[in-house]
Amino acid sequence: MNNKYDQKTCIIDIETTDCNPWQGRIITIGAMDVDSKEIKVFHDENEEVLLMKFLQHFNANQYHQVIGYNLAYDKRYILGKCMKHRLPANAFYRATSTDLMMILKGFERSYNFNRPGTLNEWAQFLLGKGKLHFDVPVPILYQQERIQDIIEYNKNDLELTYEIWKRLNFILEA
Repeated sequence: MNNKYDQKTCIIDIETTDCNPWQGRIITIGAMDVDSKEIKVFHDENEEVLLMKFLQHFNANQYHQVIGYNLAYDKRYILGKCMKHRLPANAFYRATSTDLMMILKGFERSYNFNRPGTLNEWAQFLLGKGKLHFDVPVPILYQQERIQDIIEYNKNDLELTYEIWKRLNFILEA
């Protein structure tokens, strides 16, 4: 019998050039395997190739659960781009989603007017450390061809998300 402990879990985070899929592109997709803590950050100047690499990794590892901070944004962006490029994403779409932002916003997963807080605010509060900061935002880093900085930023976001998720699991399962 499958339970949540049998499911392979992946934390994801994306970096983009714009908030809307129809105006921007995906720069990187970061994926952290929760069991091994291995991080892979996918980047390619060809967005379709980038997506194919990520989906191949996702499918090969047979992930059943996806965790993220503002995960609805990441999944929407990835699915929109998969539709644009006509790439099958069934396993990714069907994976169980856990959006830490929505949990921290309302805890009961209900609609409310609570400000959710940013990943950086929660990380500072809970972990005493925050997101990487550069002199310019990610889209400008991309224009400046500072891809390695974006990859490091993406990795740091994955690590912060993982630490917050671990903390949440600890208090809910204790």
